[in-house]
Amino acid sequence: MEWVEALLKKSCEKTLTKGEVLHSLFHMIEVNENTLNQIKVDRRDYGPELEELRQTEIHDIDFHIKYYRGLVNFINNIS
Repeated sequence: MEWVEALLKKSCEKTLTKGEVLHSLFHMIEVNENTLNQIKVDRRDYGPELEELRQTEIHDIDFHIKYYRGLVNFINNIS
């Protein structure tokens, strides 16, 4: 049984706390929001192909922000 306890202890030492996970998610939300704002503010005309790429990037970042917020809500409901 000693090896089981050692294995559990090792696992617990590498497990993030709820607070650490939430902190990381809030950081990712902040980074993505800043990036999204920078992309939206940039109004240079790069032509239709790059505009399509820009819109795709906006959509993708917006999806990630919603996903991270959903994870925050889910984790906050865990007691």
